[in-house]
Amino acid sequence: MSDLQGAEEITVGSWSKRRGESVSEGETLMEAHTDKVNAEIPSPLSGVVEELLLEVGDPVKPGQPIARISPE
Repeated sequence: MSDLQGAEEITVGSWSKRRGESVSEGETLMEAHTDKVNAEIPSPLSGVVEELLLEVGDPVKPGQPIARISPE
């Protein structure tokens, strides 16, 4: 999870990809909701989503893993 400057509470708003789907580096993987803004969180690499580690509505912290992606 990338750092959202000034955000005190961050939650998973929605997932743009599901398990088994391909994702490209920089493509939106998740939307995060904060007390200030909603932000699209990009995938750090290209590959196949093996597992989403959080559910919609779960709290998340900067630096916390949010998904497992198998590189292509």
